[in-house]
Amino acid sequence: MKPPPLALTPEEQAAFLQSVDQVQQAALRGLEAQPGGWAVVAFVRHLQRGVDSVVATVRDQGVRLDCAAGCSHCCHARVEAMAPEIFQIAGELAARPPLEQAETVARLEAYLAVQTQDASPQDAPWSCRPACPFLIDQLCSIYAVRPAACRKAHSRDVAACASDAALIPQSLELAVHAEALQLGTAAAYRQRGLDAQPHELVQAVLLALRDPSALSRWQDGEPVFGVDR
Repeated sequence: MKPPPLALTPEEQAAFLQSVDQVQQAALRGLEAQPGGWAVVAFVRHLQRGVDSVVATVRDQGVRLDCAAGCSHCCHARVEAMAPEIFQIAGELAARPPLEQAETVARLEAYLAVQTQDASPQDAPWSCRPACPFLIDQLCSIYAVRPAACRKAHSRDVAACASDAALIPQSLELAVHAEALQLGTAAAYRQRGLDAQPHELVQAVLLALRDPSALSRWQDGEPVFGVDR
């Protein structure tokens, strides 16, 4: 189950690319103003707030989005996040009580073990895939720091999600603006010399939690999470 491809006219495509460039330039100026260290990681919150704002604007315009607390169909999909989002999540988890940290790591490890043994194709129905290990009692346990990919995920018809429909009806405006924010921000991080390609969330968060040197090595320009694509 996946969103429909973005069907843009040539004029809309040109406007989209211009928007990506504008986001990149603005994000680069913002990154260059950061003193370094954790501030470079925290800067990704601008992306996340931007995506949240796009979602709110679309709702305010009267577009019906069927997503609500407790609806977790999309939480069975593969999630990818940029390195600063991964470090942000790992930092939030590291601040939790030791027992909670241990339980989280155990869930992440169990999820990866199932993924390794599961021969199901990536395009299998979502209901056939294991749920995200951050999903607890049908709610996201890292909601405040969830990546942009999760923030922009939406459906205009939850029945389509529940029935494992091949394509999920979505808001084109939301999808286009959120994509421009993601692509522009990632380009700015790369221009700053930092890895910003998407990485599989669970494995990357585990690495960030286990390797105390990962953050400093990323800040030195090393692609610590490897090459996903």
